[in-house]
Amino acid sequence: MKRDLILAGLIGLLVGAALYAGASALSTRIPLLVQGALFATIVFAFLLLLALLEVPMMVLGLRQMARSASPPRRLVCVTFAIYVAFAAFYASLFVLLTGQIVWGLAIVAVCLVRLVSGRWVE
Repeated sequence: MKRDLILAGLIGLLVGAALYAGASALSTRIPLLVQGALFATIVFAFLLLLALLEVPMMVLGLRQMARSASPPRRLVCVTFAIYVAFAAFYASLFVLLTGQIVWGLAIVAVCLVRLVSGRWVE
């Protein structure tokens, strides 16, 4: 990976961490919408699967963007940063719905998978 793509991914990682930290803090102050272990497990599995299924599609899309002559490099880097951070959105949604912060960390870990997947963008 090139240095600018790694930097964009790290910025995305920091944005995702901030988003998740904010959602975790907020989840202690709002009522939970999903209660019960079965429903929480279903929501967890759905959001984790969604976060993981986006990885190959986005890598292919980013690869096409990086190889084409028209989009500027800055657009590719910004898109990559958003792509890395977006798994934290799913984790934040899970935490706000269920209040289970530890399970949300498993979804946030997909941000690291997305960062590493940037290796195949170039």
